[in-house]
Amino acid sequence: MKKIKWTMRRAILGMVIGCTLFAVIAQTVAFEVTSRQQIRKESLLSNDETLQRIENELNSYIHGLIVKMQTIYTETELIAAMRRDDSTQGEILNYYWSAWRLSEARFDSADQLFAMYIYNNDNKLISSWRKQPVAYPFDLYDGDRYVNESHLRRYLESDNYAVMISGYHNEAANSDILRFCLKLHTYDDNRSQYGYIVCDFNAQNISDLMSKYISSRDVYVWLQPRGDISIAQVGNITKEESKIFSDLTQTIATSSGEFPEFENEYGSFYLNSIAMRKYNLHIVMLTPQSLLLETQSALARTLLLIAGIIILLMLLLGTLISGFIYRPVEALSSTMIRIKNGDTELRVKTDGWSDELKVMGEEFNEMLDRIQKMVEEEYEAKVLMERTQYKVLQAQINPHFLYNTLDTMSGIAASQDCMLVSGLCQSLSAIFRYSLDISDTQATLQQEMAHVRNYLYVMDVRNGNSVKYTYHIDTDTLQDSIPRITLQPIVENALQHGLRMTRRKDKELIITAKHDDGKLFVTIEDNGAGMDADAMNEQLEKADLKQIEMGRSIGIMNVNARIKNVYGNNYGIRYESDHETGTKAIIILPTVKMVTGID
Repeated sequence: MKKIKWTMRRAILGMVIGCTLFAVIAQTVAFEVTSRQQIRKESLLSNDETLQRIENELNSYIHGLIVKMQTIYTETELIAAMRRDDSTQGEILNYYWSAWRLSEARFDSADQLFAMYIYNNDNKLISSWRKQPVAYPFDLYDGDRYVNESHLRRYLESDNYAVMISGYHNEAANSDILRFCLKLHTYDDNRSQYGYIVCDFNAQNISDLMSKYISSRDVYVWLQPRGDISIAQVGNITKEESKIFSDLTQTIATSSGEFPEFENEYGSFYLNSIAMRKYNLHIVMLTPQSLLLETQSALARTLLLIAGIIILLMLLLGTLISGFIYRPVEALSSTMIRIKNGDTELRVKTDGWSDELKVMGEEFNEMLDRIQKMVEEEYEAKVLMERTQYKVLQAQINPHFLYNTLDTMSGIAASQDCMLVSGLCQSLSAIFRYSLDISDTQATLQQEMAHVRNYLYVMDVRNGNSVKYTYHIDTDTLQDSIPRITLQPIVENALQHGLRMTRRKDKELIITAKHDDGKLFVTIEDNGAGMDADAMNEQLEKADLKQIEMGRSIGIMNVNARIKNVYGNNYGIRYESDHETGTKAIIILPTVKMVTGID
């Protein structure tokens, strides 16, 4: 498979198309997730508001019917007879037409009253009226028709004086019935009941009322009293809805305490419900999710169409822009290739739309000019190097002259019996010879100790032999390799900043060398003034050669940096100090044996 050769133009096109695709896909996914959640939230909220409006109108409708039923209290003779419990046959016949008169006087055709029954406390019928005598029984308790008598009896046996609302399906009239039952009682403290009135209305009024607020027949809404069957329904019901409807109506019908609480989703349906506690009713709404997601699908299709158009536009725009951007880059690349192939006199054109490319061309041309100039200066550089090497050889003569002069001075002093001057000259000669020998960067510990002793001899001559020197050097450490001029700067620091700053008479400098855990530990300890060991260790840990010249202890920083540079960060110098006991410098080095001559 041939590998794709990427150019700037292809990269720009790929980036444009890739970013566009990513943005479109991310937007589509985000829309899919957020819109589904938002639609669900808005749908449930909208359905709750719809149920609230239905509840408000139902309250008004039911209240109006109850007020009309309560006008039975204006039938003073009937009420008086019922309170006296005059239940003889002759007395009952006197009020036979009371139900008819009440229905004609108090209810209109819009109420769709189908039947009215007035009973005393012994469930004996006092008066009844039926719009269709054939379809409705004369007495609710006398007959084999189903009239939901059991729910009525449970209500009458309870202590509840609120209006009972229930219903049933009248097979003979092929109508759903909405039943109201109002207990008749005194309004004194005893609240004595002496009868009740039952009114059966057409439940279609309730269905028509709920239909006004339902925008689609696919939404199914029903009204059901707690502990009873459903009394009014609106909408088309599917097979899945029918199963959910059966389960929910069974739950409401069997609830005896508080109104049951339902989940917001059942299968592929959203469920909303509201409890009308005043009338013991439950309004339930089932909304298919597919009905609400149709809007989301339409929006998603529109979004994909727009995304496709955007991709095509971005592809066209990217092609035009990439061509405009790439043209001067291609010219620059072609010129560079020609120069690489030998046309060194050629130069890049610095015209074009991009300031960056202009700068790049100018810098490239300048680089070519400088390279050509460097080629011309190469010969001069070689001559200069030869002259420099010659001067270095001459410079090496001067240190040898210094060594020879010091040796001559030492011999003259010894011949004149000036042993102190002779020893001083010999120590200085050894110090200079060791310090200026750059043939090897490493030395043995034995050579380093010899260098330190020469330095301490010179310092004793200067300071009057006021410091006691103690050495604890293990024999097996003498041939260990150590960087040149490692110990002398630390010894010098101990003398200058430790022992010199104290007035005590028993000044002492102790140098110890030993092996431990495969490493070489060299300790230089003094009983001087002490120092801030933490600050010093922090600087030593950085081991920054660029910062060495900023410190007070330039030699120590240099030694530490060289050790870490050669052996790694696990090695170096560490300080311990106390103002009472003095300072201890610990040099940690790897154990490396070195076979060499002894100076």
